[in-house]
Amino acid sequence: MYEKFGLAVAAAILAVSAGASGLVAQEATRAPLERIQSVYGLAIDPSNTGHILIGTGHGLLRATPDGMAEIIAPPRAAVVGLGVDPNEANKLILSGVSETGVAAGLFTLDTDGANWTEVPGTRGENGIAMTSLSVSRLDSARLAGVNKTIHLSSDGGVNWTSLETTPEKTFSVALSSIDTSRIFIATMSGLMVSHDEGKNWQKSYSGETPATTVASLSGGRVAAFVLGTGLIMADEEMLNWQVVGTGFEDRYLRVLVEDPSIPETFYAVADTGAILLSRDEGKSWVSFEGNNLADPDRIAAGNVLYDDNCASCHGVGGTGEEPENPAARDEFGFKAPALNNDMHAWHHSDTGLRATIREGSPRNERMSAWQDVLSDDEIDSILAYIKSTWSIPSLACQGARHMACMKQ
Repeated sequence: MYEKFGLAVAAAILAVSAGASGLVAQEATRAPLERIQSVYGLAIDPSNTGHILIGTGHGLLRATPDGMAEIIAPPRAAVVGLGVDPNEANKLILSGVSETGVAAGLFTLDTDGANWTEVPGTRGENGIAMTSLSVSRLDSARLAGVNKTIHLSSDGGVNWTSLETTPEKTFSVALSSIDTSRIFIATMSGLMVSHDEGKNWQKSYSGETPATTVASLSGGRVAAFVLGTGLIMADEEMLNWQVVGTGFEDRYLRVLVEDPSIPETFYAVADTGAILLSRDEGKSWVSFEGNNLADPDRIAAGNVLYDDNCASCHGVGGTGEEPENPAARDEFGFKAPALNNDMHAWHHSDTGLRATIREGSPRNERMSAWQDVLSDDEIDSILAYIKSTWSIPSLACQGARHMACMKQ
């Protein structure tokens, strides 16, 4: 299993340069977020509440809860590394790969003024494209990045030092928020820590299970994702790791960030490229798409509406009309399918599910159009309830991503 994981991560990293080629040929556009699988970095958009910025094979994109994303330019390159300055919420650090596969440069972005500044000497054959970037909470000029080896900079990225001691297959790096000599890394061999600026490494979390990402958080906390275990968190002083989030099954997190204005809110990139959101420090997760509807009151209202209008066919809790025989048909076509994890409801985007509720389905005329019975707000509430019954893997594989998930 872990060998397969390592190959998958390596393939994702190698695909970065290939993903850049599609960017230069197109102007800034809006596209469904579900169709963007090459997501390498994530940041909260300080200028737009509820929006996020993502580094992708198509450049830097702004994503909104309605499930759409738009390209922000420049630079016109795949953004493979995206770091947030924890001391300046509106300042981002970006690392890119050009359409020819070479470093497109290291940039800083002031999101307030949309001002881009290229760090000298970071473009071209001699440049370095970082697939993970961390900015120190203790000193904004101190950066760490990963490109085969760990690289450190003390001058904002102008000059870099490569650590010869980098463990093999290091995926993510995080600079300590309390100690300038401490560095955390997520590797194929597990979660590791150095207390001497990367000269020596030791296990920070027991076991040989791969760690896929690590992040320095506010309040002296550090979090990481361990394959097969889930999301773990510790106080940096004690390093008393606790499992805080489970239920990921064969899915994992590639990137994890916290909302600087709401520290208990986390955003993450799943291995599928899906964006997930947690409002309780990683204990439970919803998909970013439609998260503005995923509050307890709306879900409770959607449950009532579902029971009153949908459960007679789709079953209580969305189990389906004939749970023991999902292929059952009547004289009109397929019987009402399960809407929970048991069948294919999660194969469809939020937009597609809304359309089916509004307009009905050609699969069976008993699934009539509800647009004259239910308001758009009520349909949104039903959809929020249905999605609340899905597992994390289903949320991570929703919509266009389900095809790739089914092949794995």
